[in-house]
Amino acid sequence: MDKLIKSLSKIATMIVAFFAAAVFYFNYKGFVLDENGQIVLKVQTADAAEKNGIATVLPQELNINASTKFAEGSYTAPITLYEFSSLGCPHCADFHLDVVPRLEKEYVEKGLLRIVFVNFPLDKKSMEAAMLLQCASADNYHAFLSRLFDKQRFWYLASDTTQLHTYAAEYGISYDEAEACLHDDAMAQTIISDRQQGLKQLGMTGTPALLFSGRDGNEIIYSAASFNSVKEYLDSRYARMGINLHQ
Repeated sequence: MDKLIKSLSKIATMIVAFFAAAVFYFNYKGFVLDENGQIVLKVQTADAAEKNGIATVLPQELNINASTKFAEGSYTAPITLYEFSSLGCPHCADFHLDVVPRLEKEYVEKGLLRIVFVNFPLDKKSMEAAMLLQCASADNYHAFLSRLFDKQRFWYLASDTTQLHTYAAEYGISYDEAEACLHDDAMAQTIISDRQQGLKQLGMTGTPALLFSGRDGNEIIYSAASFNSVKEYLDSRYARMGINLHQ
C-alpha cells in the first residue's frame, strides 16, 4: 500500500509539474487561460478602453479587408457583423450554430444586419478547414460552414484530412479540387492576412470576436456572447442610431 501511495504521489507531482510548465510556456508565448479555462492569445489593450455595454469601442476609421463575397444580408444594412472564428474552436461552433440563425431571423431578414464570416484559424486543422471552405460555391458556402462546425469533433480529432475531404465532397468539392485548395498559397496568405488584421487592428484575444461596424463607428465583443446579450446590445445601438425597430 505504501508503495502504491508513493507511486501515486510521484505521478501527481509529475502532473502538477507538467501543468505548471505548460502554463509558464503558454504565458511566455503570449497565451493565457480565460475565465472558462480556454487558452487564448494575450494582447495588450488600453486599460481605459471605452465600453458600450458588452462591446469595446474601436477607432472610427478601420480598414477591414475581409472579403464580403459570401456575406449574408443587404449591403445597405446599417450594421455589419464581422464574425471572426476559428473552425476548430468549440465556442465559435456554439455561437455560429445557436446564435447566428436567430440573428438572421431577427435582424438580417429585416435588412438591419449584414453578417460576414471571417476565418481566424488558431491551428493547422482549422487552417485546412478554412481553406476548403473558401473553395465552396456561393450556393454551398453557408451550408458547408455549418456542417464543419456541426461535425467539428470528428474532423478536428482525425489524424488526417480524410474526414474533411468527405464533407467537402458533400458540397460539390471533388477530391482533386480539395487537394488544390489545401495547397493554394495565395488563399492561405489571404486567410493569414485577415488573421493578422484581427490581432493588430482589433486587439483580439481569442475566438470568436464579433466586430459590429456601422455608420456610427466600430465596436467589438471579445467573446461568444449569448443571443440575448447580442440582442440587448444591438437594440441599444439601433436606438442610439435613431433606428426604429418596430416600424
